[in-house]
Amino acid sequence: MLEAATKVIEFGFNKMKLNRIEAPCMVENIQSQRVLQKMGMKLEGISREKYFIKGKYRDMAMYSVLRNEHLQN
Repeated sequence: MLEAATKVIEFGFNKMKLNRIEAPCMVENIQSQRVLQKMGMKLEGISREKYFIKGKYRDMAMYSVLRNEHLQN
């Protein structure tokens, strides 16, 4: 998963010339949060009860990485 997601980020910055890439994930999904962190993404905040998923409102963690941060890594 980490390798594929890293390729997507590289494509976004290098080919699409994006300045920012963001990714939400459920707060309770610790494994996804670790993958996002390993990709160099930073936690921006928590949106409380943002989406109704599997019969329940879920808190969502928002992660992002900026082009200049990605180039530094």
